[in-house]
Amino acid sequence: MKPAIFNHVIIYCLYLGVFLPGTISPLNSRELQDKRNYTDENGQRQGIWERKYPDGTLQYRGYFRNNHPVGELIRYFPNGNKMAVMNFCDSGIKAKATLLYQDGTLAAEGNYVNEKKDSIWRYYSYYDNRLASIETWQNGTKHGISSVFYNNGNVSESVWYKNDARNGPWRQYYENGSIRMETVFDDDQRNGVFQFYSPSGRLEISGQYLNNQMQGEWTYFDEFGQITSVITYIDGTPENEDDLIDKEQDVFRRIEEMRGRIPEPDESELFYPGGR
Repeated sequence: MKPAIFNHVIIYCLYLGVFLPGTISPLNSRELQDKRNYTDENGQRQGIWERKYPDGTLQYRGYFRNNHPVGELIRYFPNGNKMAVMNFCDSGIKAKATLLYQDGTLAAEGNYVNEKKDSIWRYYSYYDNRLASIETWQNGTKHGISSVFYNNGNVSESVWYKNDARNGPWRQYYENGSIRMETVFDDDQRNGVFQFYSPSGRLEISGQYLNNQMQGEWTYFDEFGQITSVITYIDGTPENEDDLIDKEQDVFRRIEEMRGRIPEPDESELFYPGGR
């Protein structure tokens, strides 16, 4: 999605009358257009607000009404490129956000409600601009599915959240789309069946987690589906550790390495640059 698409939000808000001028300060709307960084007698920001870096480069510019940003608010990197573009409706309550890397390419996009992330957020790779991950948010907390993607667009990992904690299925996939691993989170702890598959779909490992620790019998299979070993765990510790061969240990190491870690773009001071 191109950043320009968010300009349609302004048209929509104008249609609703959200941005229609009214009596907002001792100054009328025409006078406010010519002023910068004006605070009324109630201490509320009104009209155009902007700030510059020490070298004179514009740091941000936005329009405020009764201390709430309305319309478009833009933050800039010191090199002059846009850092974030925010389009506000509903007296600053809701905003469509586009976050950018320093070279101007798209970093992330999503919604804010009351300055908190909401609904679907999409994050893009700095290196090739592809969709790298998505997150589902509700009132500033992760709530719903989050997914990380391979370069070919297939999902590499997905996990469900509820109130910022992992709750529900956790799955990893091979690049061809076949399932690699699956288990379940309960309040941020692994609980329930764990299964690990080969790229061809053959089951390689099957076991159980209890309170985030391997528990009970874990069964390992060869390429013909035959059992090669059974390891019994008690609170995460194998009883017959000598049977846990290096190959099996390597499987768990690779699972942890696969876990998605997509850094989020800088979102500091998006709403009130330089403080309220």
